[in-house]
Amino acid sequence: MADGREKEKRRVPVILLSGFLGVGKTTMLRNLLQNTTKRVACIVNDVASINIDSKLVSNRVTGTTKDLVDTIELQNGCVCCSLRDELFVSLRKLLVRAKRKRKRYDFVVVENSGVAEPSNIRDQFHEASLLHQLLLRRIYLKTMVTVVDSCRFFDEYYSRDTILERPDLGQGGSLPVVDLLIQQVECADLVVLNKSDLMERDGGGESAMGRLQECVHTLNPLANTGGD
Repeated sequence: MADGREKEKRRVPVILLSGFLGVGKTTMLRNLLQNTTKRVACIVNDVASINIDSKLVSNRVTGTTKDLVDTIELQNGCVCCSLRDELFVSLRKLLVRAKRKRKRYDFVVVENSGVAEPSNIRDQFHEASLLHQLLLRRIYLKTMVTVVDSCRFFDEYYSRDTILERPDLGQGGSLPVVDLLIQQVECADLVVLNKSDLMERDGGGESAMGRLQECVHTLNPLANTGGD
């Protein structure tokens, strides 16, 4: 048992950050990086031809925290789709970089695109574990975090649009928006109810937040929830 715990301590935890475009994932990540005292690696994923999210993160990480942060951009598409292998390639690159610097990351954050289906990433880690891939001797998927926009959650939940019909969500297929929203919540270990202050300002109040919390709990009774 002791050997197992020691091996777990030596592996680097991976945190998967998911949620629609505009829910505030990049802002959360940027705030984390600006205030961290840990050594963090980021894999920033964006389906746009220009990786805007990575620029937002990199431009705001300054001072002493910049020496603690390494970032890799996924330029070629969504890590949860046809280019899933690129995620593991990027993770290997980060570990090589850390070894070259003679440093060890405290954790790695992977920011998914807005149309990402996080269950695919979870399954990828599970498959890699079953195949005894060597990479998983050095990393493991620790926490899946989904950020939702408290003000717009029910608008998306009752929408009949597909992702293809919603260019504001990014490039995607024929999956209904509500199905993607539900899957992102159902897969999460932690659901962050972001922009709750705007809900109160717009007159939603405690009753609206209560409905949102109840809905999230129904979709995923095992997840922890928190506000911004």
